[in-house]
Amino acid sequence: MRAVRAAPAGGGLPMDFTVLRVPFFLEPDYPTGAEFEETNRARLLRKWGGAAGWAAQKARHDLKGRGRAVGIARFDLDRIASSTRLSHRVVQFVTRTAGVNAAERLYADLNRLHFEEGRKLNDAPMLVAAAARAGADGDAVAACVADPDAGAAEIAAAGDLLRDLGVSGIPTMILGGRWRLPSGALHAEDLVAAFRGVEANGGATGAAFADALNIPARVMEETLDLA
Repeated sequence: MRAVRAAPAGGGLPMDFTVLRVPFFLEPDYPTGAEFEETNRARLLRKWGGAAGWAAQKARHDLKGRGRAVGIARFDLDRIASSTRLSHRVVQFVTRTAGVNAAERLYADLNRLHFEEGRKLNDAPMLVAAAARAGADGDAVAACVADPDAGAAEIAAAGDLLRDLGVSGIPTMILGGRWRLPSGALHAEDLVAAFRGVEANGGATGAAFADALNIPARVMEETLDLA
């Protein structure tokens, strides 16, 4: 995004960006209670059918190597895996009430806490504290966390739309509500090419999931701070 915005094609106006994070469950059958947990190592061995399948998957994607390339020194392999439903509810609440930049700060902080420090993503006090650091109203977030129905209908509606679109893996990016990129961890050059394609078409202001997630228009008009 920074590269495309910093060097507009043809010397035109720079293209601004916004982003809407859509809830997706890698483990939809995980119990939602705080007492349930397993290590990520155990989850991946189960998911890929044992050590051989897991080793093949690691060789295909080299996520550790790609993480190091962007400054992530280590991933905690034995981080605690748990239901992500509560974290999705909090991210959506922050998006609706505090905007996309606050939501992106929260998302980045949660990635650090989970992938690097090994924290559970259904740790309610951790989520409330992270949301407050990102600029959200901590008391309002705590009330959202305490109400299991808060945001549930929106997440269910987004799940229905994901199924209608045939989305079965993450990350999957839909640009401007129109162009869908292949699922998976794409390389930076692939994303730059995709953004240049949107730019060549005059940009795009649509959002595939804003209505399902009940995101206010004022939020979708906010652009990302890429400084």
